Amino acid sequence: MERTNPEKKCSTRYVFSERFKREIIEEYIETGATKASIQAKYGIKSKCGIQKWMRKLGYADFNSKESTSLSKNIGKVMTKKNSNSNSLETKEALEKRIDQLERQLEDEKLRSEAYKRMIEITEKELKISIRKKGNTK
Repeated sequence: MERTNPEKKCSTRYVFSERFKREIIEEYIETGATKASIQAKYGIKSKCGIQKWMRKLGYADFNSKESTSLSKNIGKVMTKKNSNSNSLETKEALEKRIDQLERQLEDEKLRSEAYKRMIEITEKELKISIRKKGNTK
């Protein structure tokens, strides 16, 4: 564990190296352990130290309840850059997901265009205003 303690007797503030912070974050992401347990294990006294480090170093909290399968895959790519086989599998999964999302986006664009045309036809044939005017409250 790489940390230094300033010579002040009244303060026990530690400064952790970036390498150490990254190792802690990667352990948190890979093991799924709680932040509190990892903080206790390594003697990190800050309540939200790991969370701050993750934001500062560009990680996202993939173990949170809001995480999605896509964000977990991205987390694997970020934390396992050195293992080529896992990176390739994960990269393929991400590319497949991107293709799927692009198809969904194209479908939604077509649906939006269809709705727009239906409104135009309805307004023209029934001679009523369906769209909200910009200057109304």
